[in-house]
Amino acid sequence: MAKLNITLPDATAEALRASSDGNVSAEINRAVLQRLADKELRRIAAHEQQNPSKYRDTDLARIGMGMPL
Repeated sequence: MAKLNITLPDATAEALRASSDGNVSAEINRAVLQRLADKELRRIAAHEQQNPSKYRDTDLARIGMGMPL
């Protein structure tokens, strides 16, 4: 497991300590994972906008159920 040293404004650090239930590392880990997931979802959304599906949602549902189009 990596150990990082970060710098935060005093007010942010105090709020983090107060809201973290004593586990600042876990709180920061959750926040970083959420941020990474948000970035990935934005990347996927941008890709889908630039490359629209040739199938409608109903078609995809049929394919998923093994039904012919």
